[in-house]
Amino acid sequence: MKEYKGKLTTKLFWTGCGLCAGWFIYNLLGRFTHSFLISAIAAFVIIGWFVVKVYYTDNISIIFTDDKQLLIKRFGKILKAFTIDQYYWSEYSKNCNTKSEDDQDIYYISKETGKEDYIDATNFSGEDYEEILTNLGAKNTNEPPIKVETVKE
Repeated sequence: MKEYKGKLTTKLFWTGCGLCAGWFIYNLLGRFTHSFLISAIAAFVIIGWFVVKVYYTDNISIIFTDDKQLLIKRFGKILKAFTIDQYYWSEYSKNCNTKSEDDQDIYYISKETGKEDYIDATNFSGEDYEEILTNLGAKNTNEPPIKVETVKE
């Protein structure tokens, strides 16, 4: 059984981004409304949203069990349990074949229903994210590349 947890440094980075966004909104609304109350409330809402997202919503751990199960836990409680073989796993959405380098989502499609959803792995380190994708079979390193013939005019 292997467990992956979010990194504290990543959480602190996103907290800093939330503080910067709150400061920006505070200054922007202060210039337009000239009201301390409105700009302060808006800044606290932005900062609060970042804190909830980083420390609650994205604060998950991913566990691979010995019997080919994937468990997603938050604060010791299992949120979702997957049988790995019942899903197609990818780092790309089925509607898009490109991704941003900062995007750390794990997409899965049910083999039975075809419904797509994703797991937000933003709080994980890049190495853990790549290892999770490899364990799920989303990174097929043993397959040869597909050769495409081009037509020259």
